[in-house]
Amino acid sequence: MALLKLESTDAFVVRDFDDEVPALGIVRSAPKILQSGAKELARSQTYQCAVFDMKIQGASAGVNAAPEDRDAALAGFCRELLPLASSGALLLDPGKGVDDAGLADLFAADPRGEAARAVVEGLSNVAHLTGLGAVACAEAVGALDGKKIAIDNYEGNGPAVARAASERGAKVVAFSTADGAVVNTAGFDVAGLEEAWAAHGSAMLGEVADEVLPGNRLLGADVDVLFAGSKMGLVNHHGAPFVKASLLVPTGPIPYTTKGALVLEAQGTTVLPDSVAAAGGMFASMPPTIEGQAALDASVVDLIGTLTGLIIGREQMPILEACHRAESFLKTWRDELPFGRPFAA
Repeated sequence: MALLKLESTDAFVVRDFDDEVPALGIVRSAPKILQSGAKELARSQTYQCAVFDMKIQGASAGVNAAPEDRDAALAGFCRELLPLASSGALLLDPGKGVDDAGLADLFAADPRGEAARAVVEGLSNVAHLTGLGAVACAEAVGALDGKKIAIDNYEGNGPAVARAASERGAKVVAFSTADGAVVNTAGFDVAGLEEAWAAHGSAMLGEVADEVLPGNRLLGADVDVLFAGSKMGLVNHHGAPFVKASLLVPTGPIPYTTKGALVLEAQGTTVLPDSVAAAGGMFASMPPTIEGQAALDASVVDLIGTLTGLIIGREQMPILEACHRAESFLKTWRDELPFGRPFAA
């Protein structure tokens, strides 16, 4: 791992290797961003790029700042990293605690096309494609028609997951935000959820259900498919036994620990790799050579669905199959593999 500590503000950038290839990742901001978590995110991104045969390394940045100091800290962060962004060596997107406005100076300089900053049906293209890709990944395992689903972290890419899943006949019966979780066995109206989200944000729960549950209760929802991605290591060996879903689909980086994934597989839950399931947003930054949003959407569905088909039903669990495919590509241009696979601590 290569660590760059900034001089103008209390911030850092972790890159999985060094400066030999472009780095892609996210920026998070909080009073204290841990470098250990940033390293896990960078590794996850490296494997996500590699499993799709992209010669790009993972990166992750942290800006340590209190909320009232965040704008100034991000401004200094952008100024110092402008040369790397301008050259295409470092491509960063907003993560927790950061929005597009906070990285506007970097966006103006980096060489990515319009798809990276596009807004699709009220969502960033990254969120839109991540949700669409996760649903395509789930559908490659089995038809979603008639399936009950739960969505962790609705305020992230939840609207995109709900739209794509409902179009395929699935029913959203549970979801969570930062304020808790709600359940409706009859299924939520997807359009109504989007209206409530637009009006109330994460506090939408009380608007769509009579009872608001603790957020961790979502893991035990009686559903067929659990879309999870609110945080790394969300499903550990303590929470895994409560999961009833037969399929766990990541919508964010490594939402499982090693032990959590093993417990899930042992109890009959198929765990899809985040490197594949949550990869849709990557194609907003690195789109195939096609034109138009509709073509990009179709390409993401095809790429993720096809790759999912290649890693399902093999001798090893899908996560390890994806790791093997990523590592085979990494060996084509690196003498040594990075130490440690993408699992949350």
